[in-house]
Amino acid sequence: MTHLEITHQFDDDGLRRVRLPRTDLVQEKNLGNNQFSLIDGPFKAYKRTLTITSEPNKHLVTERFDYELSIPWFGFLFRWPVRHALRNRRDDGSAPFWAPPDHLGQRATTIFSTLCAIALLSGFLSNAPAETHTYAADEFRVNQLSQGFLGALIRVGTLLAIGFAVLADRHGRRRILAWAMAFGIASSCAAALAPSIEIFAVCLVVVRTCNATLGAIIVVFALEELPAGSRAWGLSVLGLSAALGAGFVVWAQPVAGIAEWTWRLIFLIPVFMIPLIVGTIRRLPESRRFINHVTGLKLSNYWRPLALLGGTYFLLGLFLSPIDWFRNEYLRDEHSFSALDVSLFVVTTATPGGIGLYVAGRVADLRGRRIVVGVATVLGLGFTTIFFNSSGVLLWPLALAAIMLASGLLPAIGVYRAEMFPTAVRARAATIVGAIGVVGGSIGIVAAGWMRLRWGSFGPAMTVLWVGPLIAALIVWKRFYEGTRQELETLNPEDIEPLGC
Repeated sequence: MTHLEITHQFDDDGLRRVRLPRTDLVQEKNLGNNQFSLIDGPFKAYKRTLTITSEPNKHLVTERFDYELSIPWFGFLFRWPVRHALRNRRDDGSAPFWAPPDHLGQRATTIFSTLCAIALLSGFLSNAPAETHTYAADEFRVNQLSQGFLGALIRVGTLLAIGFAVLADRHGRRRILAWAMAFGIASSCAAALAPSIEIFAVCLVVVRTCNATLGAIIVVFALEELPAGSRAWGLSVLGLSAALGAGFVVWAQPVAGIAEWTWRLIFLIPVFMIPLIVGTIRRLPESRRFINHVTGLKLSNYWRPLALLGGTYFLLGLFLSPIDWFRNEYLRDEHSFSALDVSLFVVTTATPGGIGLYVAGRVADLRGRRIVVGVATVLGLGFTTIFFNSSGVLLWPLALAAIMLASGLLPAIGVYRAEMFPTAVRARAATIVGAIGVVGGSIGIVAAGWMRLRWGSFGPAMTVLWVGPLIAALIVWKRFYEGTRQELETLNPEDIEPLGC
């Protein structure tokens, strides 16, 4: 239990305000006798007590907080921000900038923090193949077109993840998450021992299957638990967590340059994440919306939103997947970056980009999703295209601007994977949408590899592929609705009553 005491000197108006229940970071209930308890907030336990010594129009007030945070895994990061928020009361009821726009209760805070921890593993499994395949290709003696086919092949794992999504819709989110984490760690270790490019590819297909399962179910689980006005914010924080997991690969990447085989050591890092599986099984309850969901709904009844959202993901994948897959190859082959240079470049340009991701999530919740998608696609991906057509010192600021602006795609588009579908089919729909995006990404990777060999540079290839996201942004602007601050049951009335009733 944490204790915090603050001494104030107030006039009569200040005393009146401090004796009102708080509505900023925490929502309080007045117990009388200058004591306040918790209604809602990120605490397991909470109590505020006032001790008042009064003189005419002058009051000395000691404000004592006794609380325990309900933030597993990352609680140490929030000790100072929470203390600062408690010391600096917001009488307008607004939350601090680092907190969600809506109040997050104990259950939602615990679940969301655990999902962020799982996102660390998901980010690692997602980024490890993209960051290391260029070094594996050197050992296995394969060219850039073959690397493109490898990138397309392992994305088949996203299609296989649809089967696990069916199980998640039938048997719950929690159990499938645990299995996906276990198999993801095991297959990553197997990839480290692969004796040939063929076996390496098989291991990466399993890694991709597990990661696609994790990615889809984490998003669905989070959106089913978060309050209506914080869904995009939640996806931005999940994205930051995944980026941190992906950063482990980047920080370890210089190891790949030591010897021809040392890239394999990077795939062994997930072994250290085994305690995460144990902690997840212990802390994570089942999704409340899954427990109470309406059964009997068929995915075939939702083919229109599935086609609309899937087509958008397909068009985005045409451009985004080649960027992830060939960025290191572009830096190494066209600009002679070493493994250490690549690592420094990614860290210094991608890390500040997290600011853009977080801001985009809040803007998407407060101002709407479509404007964020438009800015991210036109400006963010536009700078990305210029990056692949530039050289020298311009590479660094262009990459930074591109990441900060384009990162808004994750929260602004991601929320539709839950908002467009009812609970009974949500995991399947989210995974299928992701799979359609991966099909687009696979086509984009092969096309980019072919155009690179034909034209001798990645720049023209990325310029051509940018057309896909521009069309996607137009579709979102014209055909997608704004679900900001609307409960999932409002957006999907089927979750309240069965069809036909």
